[in-house]
Amino acid sequence: MNNTPTDGIDGEDWGRLHVTRACCGAGVCRNFAPELLGEVAPAHWEAMDGDVKRRGPAVLEGTYEEGAFTGVLRQPRSRADFEAARTAVASCPVHALRLKPPAARPRAGELGAPFSTWPRRIEDDVWALGEPARETVGATAYFIERPGGNVLVDLPKPSEAIFRFLEERGGVRWIFLTHGDNTAHHAEFAARFPGCRRILGFADVSARGGEYTAVTTDVEIQLPDRPEPMTLEGAPLADAALAGAELAVLSQPGHTAGSMCLLYRGRFLFTGDHLAYSRRLGQIMAFRLQCWHDWERQTGSVRRLAALAQAGHLRFAWLLPSHGEWHRLDGDGCAPATAGELNRTVAWMERQAPGHVPLARFIPWVQSRARPRGRLARAVRAIGGEGPGSEAWVLPRAARPYLPDHRPEKVNPALMRASLAAASALGAAASVVWLAARAVGAVVKRRP
Repeated sequence: MNNTPTDGIDGEDWGRLHVTRACCGAGVCRNFAPELLGEVAPAHWEAMDGDVKRRGPAVLEGTYEEGAFTGVLRQPRSRADFEAARTAVASCPVHALRLKPPAARPRAGELGAPFSTWPRRIEDDVWALGEPARETVGATAYFIERPGGNVLVDLPKPSEAIFRFLEERGGVRWIFLTHGDNTAHHAEFAARFPGCRRILGFADVSARGGEYTAVTTDVEIQLPDRPEPMTLEGAPLADAALAGAELAVLSQPGHTAGSMCLLYRGRFLFTGDHLAYSRRLGQIMAFRLQCWHDWERQTGSVRRLAALAQAGHLRFAWLLPSHGEWHRLDGDGCAPATAGELNRTVAWMERQAPGHVPLARFIPWVQSRARPRGRLARAVRAIGGEGPGSEAWVLPRAARPYLPDHRPEKVNPALMRASLAAASALGAAASVVWLAARAVGAVVKRRP
């Protein structure tokens, strides 16, 4: 592989891609334009894992603002590139990816909607559905078309086009929700396909909805965290039966307490936000920055997958995440190859910092980047300063090195300012309480 990036300047002008620092690391856009977009590696990866720039494609300098997680590998050179770039731009949940139109714009009506050529078949009867929902931060959804009942894995943006696609292929028998923050719109899909059964890990069932989560107490199948594989309906499977099972659920807590993976025909592993592929690292990886529950528990879950593969029970060739890049692994997907891939992942995860990132801290960090003119962003910058790394103080200490624009020298002054602001607010509140108490006391004294 030639990892030297090229910018396409010598070719025909089909537009120019650029990534702003609003980029939050969802990584979905790279699946829609993999030849054009690549990963910006956090600086600490080079110190921890060697020169990652030699292990995967490097992005072009000047094609992304400092702090973005995605950059441009090369600019569009053809109509096909331009259409892929349009789709990637439309997939970004925070509108961080921009496309400057080509000098000779296609005439009105020549181009369809960005997702007009989606859904697309990945292989055999497995489809990637296309347009993601903003409420799932752009999560990729998949569809398994099978005689025994079709399975929807996570959920795309609801639309008549996607409903029609699913109906033309026999509807939906099961909706497999990999984890709690991929549940938006589940009620709409359930209403459109009466009789389908929704599946979610019991630990992720929630009675409260939010901007990025849905109420899920009415989900029909709530699966427990158990070490052995399960059927879609929750019946236990022996480890030895995993290799021959058409569909098998693997409980994988860590990203969330109820995270699950779905294995289809020993070839496709749907991982939600549990695992994805990194071309920069050249291996399967997990998202330490987006670990909401417990990194050590997540590492243990992957260790369990590796043990199943080592014993000859687990194999897969396709890794299909909801965030991050999907990937067809090298080789034939046999159990020894799968074990090798997963053991490398475990070794990498064991070198990362333990802990987790509370959603209550991650969401303000995302929103302050995605809406830089908003009140929250202005307040964050008032404490963290302007420019790259100004929002890092919002996140836990162990998570900050996973940012592309981590600036340690900015964090301590920001935390000091935040402490002073909190102390001032508490002091002001105490003063108000004291004055109110005095006023009440004065009124009581005046009473006869």
